[in-house]
Amino acid sequence: MFLKNIKIKKITKFYRPKRIYVTALISVVIMLVLLSSVIFLTGCEKIVVLKNDILSRFSSEKQSDAAVAAVKQFFDFLIVQDYDSAYVLIYAQPESPKTIEDFKKEFLSVTKIISIEINWVEVKNNIAIVGIDMIDTYDGEEKIYKDIQVSLVKDKDESWKINFWNQ
Repeated sequence: MFLKNIKIKKITKFYRPKRIYVTALISVVIMLVLLSSVIFLTGCEKIVVLKNDILSRFSSEKQSDAAVAAVKQFFDFLIVQDYDSAYVLIYAQPESPKTIEDFKKEFLSVTKIISIEINWVEVKNNIAIVGIDMIDTYDGEEKIYKDIQVSLVKDKDESWKINFWNQ
């Protein structure tokens, strides 16, 4: 009985390292195949185009979400008539003569905005257009405006700004 235990221990002792070496060898071969395929296929134009398409879709979705958030925040400020905070979200070129007083004057004749609903968004490079429906009141009656297009431009700090005066 003592001899059987010794033989079993010796067999498992020699068996385990062989199994580890085989597993390591297979892993190394798989990694070499993957690495060589990546190296050889990166020159392939179709793979590069596919990679760029996938990456642009992910970044485009983030950009769309950021543009929608900027429009939502802008109109939330307009709904509560916080024009100073809304003005900060407007794209202003340094040579533009428009001031916050000009912005407030734009809303003197505008009725109270009740709500907006964002319908769609389209992003192309540093320009975005967001389609909204808006409800406002005039003389106590609600008016619905369908498919208003809000234009946005990326500012120097890569944030979306409302292109209010179409500059």
